[in-house]
Amino acid sequence: MSTQTNEQIPIYYVVSECIKKDMIMKKFFKMFSLAILTTILVVFGYYLYLTDFGRKDIFTKAILSAEPRKPILEIPVTYNIGWWSDQKALNIDSLQVDIVESRLSLFNSKSLIAYKVIGHLDYEGQWQPRIKEIHISERINRDSTLQCDRIIEITPVIENKENKKVNGGSDKFEFKNEHIITSNHWGINRIKFICGLKEKTIKLQQVK
Repeated sequence: MSTQTNEQIPIYYVVSECIKKDMIMKKFFKMFSLAILTTILVVFGYYLYLTDFGRKDIFTKAILSAEPRKPILEIPVTYNIGWWSDQKALNIDSLQVDIVESRLSLFNSKSLIAYKVIGHLDYEGQWQPRIKEIHISERINRDSTLQCDRIIEITPVIENKENKKVNGGSDKFEFKNEHIITSNHWGINRIKFICGLKEKTIKLQQVK
């Protein structure tokens, strides 16, 4: 009788230990699965936050294309010709063009440039001119003698405001705007900027 009891004790012990280990493993896998699910939900939520619930393609734009940021404008830009009342008041003294951001590659053909214009406005009487907006005109150049692929014309649009405190004069102005340029072929893109009688040419290397 005593011998049977002694033989049965190790069996119960082994079974009990197996059950305990099985419960521990189940608890571990349950906690591990919960941690994985929580991580996935956090990553997915952060993705929705960055992409504005899928409306922004951060992987294409930020990783693949490396497109430049949006241009900063000191003066609004227009691409339409309107009622330009007093353009004769405009005098351009200098034009400066700089490349701000240009990471051209197989996935990106856009560069960010900045143009700075300095000049003065001459007027008579009490109608004082000011710069209302900047007109931008882009065109492909077919004239090989100009040695450029594209021409971008920058025209400050002038409007008059009555000012009874003045009687003619000359007002200096200075502004700096940024502009996105898209390459139109592989290799070197030569782009000429024209503002009044001033010209500047920049080169952008579009690579594959």
